[in-house]
Amino acid sequence: MAAITPLRGRGRTAFVFSGGASLGALQVGMLRAVYERGITADLLVGTSAGALNAAFVASRSQSVATADELARLWRGLKREHVFPVSIGKLVGGLCGRCDHLVPDRGLRRLIAEHVEFDDIADAAIPLHVVAFDVKDGREVLLSHGPAGDAIAATAAIPGILPPVRIGERHLVDGGVVNNTPISHAIALGAERIFVFPTQESPRPLADAPHGALAAGIHGMTLLMDRRLESDIARYSSEAELIVLPAPNPSHVKPIEFGHANRLIRDAWRATRSQLSRQGAARAGYATAA
Repeated sequence: MAAITPLRGRGRTAFVFSGGASLGALQVGMLRAVYERGITADLLVGTSAGALNAAFVASRSQSVATADELARLWRGLKREHVFPVSIGKLVGGLCGRCDHLVPDRGLRRLIAEHVEFDDIADAAIPLHVVAFDVKDGREVLLSHGPAGDAIAATAAIPGILPPVRIGERHLVDGGVVNNTPISHAIALGAERIFVFPTQESPRPLADAPHGALAAGIHGMTLLMDRRLESDIARYSSEAELIVLPAPNPSHVKPIEFGHANRLIRDAWRATRSQLSRQGAARAGYATAA
């Protein structure tokens, strides 16, 4: 990825969090590294797993302690906590009796236990999450409303988790159209954007994805990669973009929840190295390569 010329002076800073299911653990290591530098956000924008991470920190102090608390959560997370298998739902989904394969009770339990505000508008750090309205066929930025519904909506993988109804809207995972919502951070006035991706660049798979859940997530991931590349090229002239590294040399898949410790550690080391190499100051001044 080409180097991005740093913006002179200070401006409004956004953290933008990509979706990526279990690979959201990478963002925890990135967070720790930027907080160690004293870099904080004026607003948070996220999609899917990234929205969950953003919501976790949105009502807490922007500190290493918060990153460590989030790390403990990820290290204890198992697939059944997010994607609990229900034979009834699987059969119903396959037979066309319902529109999803996995209930969202596990996801909603996580949100209730770890998000410390009832309405998104009440977050201490302004929080914005992206979903997709399947009824109107357009992406939706949610900046207020019940946190449980909004965050469940942004993580509702189509066909896997149930859509969420908010008013007349039928909302699913925002990653369908905008998995790394740089465009919304720009529209919200961000001048400096730290991008927290969940993978670096498209790589060949060691083997084909196994099962409907893995295949569905992998298919979405391919689309997400292309959009991110396009948006970096499009918006690099409108704001300073600092794209943080998302190392995954073992090719951990988005459905594999047993590797959080390694992902966090590797992302922390890589991000710390990048910020140091580029001369990032505690004021939040950095470039990306």
